[in-house]
Amino acid sequence: MFFRIYCYRRVSVLLTFVFLMVCVPLFSNAQDAEFPAQRLTAIFPKAKKFVQKRTVLTPDQIASIEKDIAGKLRTADLKPIFYIPINEVDKPIGLVLFVGVEGPNGIIDGAVALNMRGKVVKVEVYAHKESEAIASAEFLKQFTGMGIDDAFKVGEDVAAAEAHEDASNAVALIPKKTLVMSYALFLKQKQTPEPEEIPEPNTPEEITEAEEMPEVEDLKALMMLMIDDYFVVVDYFDDKMGKAEAVEAAKRLAKYAKSISSFEPPKNADQTEEYVYLQDKFSDTLLKFADALEKEGISDGTREQWNAIVELINQAHLRFSEEEIDLDTY
Repeated sequence: MFFRIYCYRRVSVLLTFVFLMVCVPLFSNAQDAEFPAQRLTAIFPKAKKFVQKRTVLTPDQIASIEKDIAGKLRTADLKPIFYIPINEVDKPIGLVLFVGVEGPNGIIDGAVALNMRGKVVKVEVYAHKESEAIASAEFLKQFTGMGIDDAFKVGEDVAAAEAHEDASNAVALIPKKTLVMSYALFLKQKQTPEPEEIPEPNTPEEITEAEEMPEVEDLKALMMLMIDDYFVVVDYFDDKMGKAEAVEAAKRLAKYAKSISSFEPPKNADQTEEYVYLQDKFSDTLLKFADALEKEGISDGTREQWNAIVELINQAHLRFSEEEIDLDTY
């Protein structure tokens, strides 16, 4: 006999996998008079160029953001401009947002850089009327590596600059606000109930039925299904934890990949045989990778297989992708 519980988890998706699989440039170059090239280069020195994404917050987004940051947005926050660093192979490697917050003695202007996994890589403070301690590298470096689930509060996960607790909390709001705004605009966040059957004590374990493939309407929707599982594997290689989850994620990716060829590619749609061949090869490679990962865990062999999978993604992208993905629709 079984009882059913529902486990809730945050589905937070940065669109790296969409970039790799089906997208073309999402942003327009914006080399206008106010383009902060020098500051951007200092934040992302390895970027080949920067492009700009202008956005406007909707009333629902404003309400959600203000709830999460426990405060009101400034007028300047309502039309944020994100700067996207692009590397030498024309892939986005993060984003930068210039942000102002109210400090004890006036506005504190700064900037925050995030990587493609939604983690802080740098916080800068440019103009303020507070102690210089809040703009010091020693104080600001503590924010590196923090993410959307961190509190950004003095006394919890932030060490205040000595005798400047209020100003320190104000500076901590700069990365917090950047993360919350980025998630509201570019990421899907929802609490998704996931049924999980757990046997009661002293009852025999039953064999679960094979997971069915969710129905999807188009190629974009299919890619969105694949993103979470892609990052499960990436996180396993990075953190060296969660082997079983990574193996299952790889198997699901293989199942999803098998369905890609059911949809017409955005480009070279007449080359059906090559398209199907590439996607079948992608699926088969993922299955072999999942099997090797289950047996070996992290090894030179499984790393090499994963690199080959990413290369297949790039091949498919170059050959069959041209459709633009609008981040605001996700």
